[in-house]
Amino acid sequence: MGSADAAQSEPAHAIDDVHRGVAAVLEPTIHPEVSVVIPVKNSQQTIRATVDALLAQDYPALAEVLVVGDVGDETWQSLTDVTDPRLVILEHEEVAGKREPATKRDEGLRKARGQILALADSDIVMDSDWLSRAVELLIAQDGGVVCGGMRAVHTSFWARFVDSNTVAAKTPRVPRSYQVTAANFGKYGRKPPITANTIMARDVYDDCPMDDEWGYGYEDYEWFWRVASAGHQILYAAGLTGAHHHRRSFRALAWEYKISANGCANFIRAYPESPLARKRLRQAVLLPLVAACAAAGAAVLATSGAWMILVAAAAALAAGAVISEVVRVRKLEGVAYALAGLALGSLFVLRLCWRLGRSWRPEMPGRRLGRRH
Repeated sequence: MGSADAAQSEPAHAIDDVHRGVAAVLEPTIHPEVSVVIPVKNSQQTIRATVDALLAQDYPALAEVLVVGDVGDETWQSLTDVTDPRLVILEHEEVAGKREPATKRDEGLRKARGQILALADSDIVMDSDWLSRAVELLIAQDGGVVCGGMRAVHTSFWARFVDSNTVAAKTPRVPRSYQVTAANFGKYGRKPPITANTIMARDVYDDCPMDDEWGYGYEDYEWFWRVASAGHQILYAAGLTGAHHHRRSFRALAWEYKISANGCANFIRAYPESPLARKRLRQAVLLPLVAACAAAGAAVLATSGAWMILVAAAAALAAGAVISEVVRVRKLEGVAYALAGLALGSLFVLRLCWRLGRSWRPEMPGRRLGRRH
């Protein structure tokens, strides 16, 4: 197992200087070296499968897999018997004002030595040809960023729900490839990418490093928005998926949606010009307004004695949502998908409204494109 000592013996700025002159041009006849960075925090239950899958990639020029975590993190217990020298453990010291996981990704990417940089999460298992396919796509578009989605690694009910639901769907699915730009960022059919499945030319990160003052929640979208706004090519590639450990309970999913709503509120305040921010702000304003109007209308109908119309309208709306899910997944459990999606979506919107209404501070981290630390 590799050590962080050699990398840490040089200042971060010295390592940056070594790679600053690396050409952005990628030669199609040469396999450029790739460094994969994984931020971890108590990831001992999933990290081994993640690392094993990366070390087993069929790409011949995998230079290193850098796992970045806190000093004494329990994650290291699952990696003690890995002897592959390409595995490098970076023990991260917490710094006041810096927020994870962005700070861990930033540390790993700055110390990586590959011409191509890749990001994976600690709970995703990549297919054996993930790197070879991603590098081929990156070379074909002459640099920039290539990213993919995810699918469930297990087959529990909640895994199937996350992979299949349409009501308030959150997990990235990429049925067809498309270019992500500042103009279409977050618009219908153009979901922003995630850092759990990303590779990039080094010059992209030199231009747009992670904002390590940005807290957990929407940190992926915050970085990708700056990359898109800086004009870098971003290909969201269909089929370039990894097997991910989705949340296994409604409670865990609710926590994830709540954290996402917190980050979304920060994103709206920081980047109001983003199409994604505008869309989420419209939802935060219009959806509660529509719900309030519907409730008022229902009250009027109920007091006027037209409760049958109220019941029929509510039943029709509910049946439409349920039937749509059941037909699409071809399973009766689609009924539960619709109900769970509605509950999670409502939680997200209510939490977002609360966070936006609590305070409106335009001076949020990450406002400057290509910000350096």
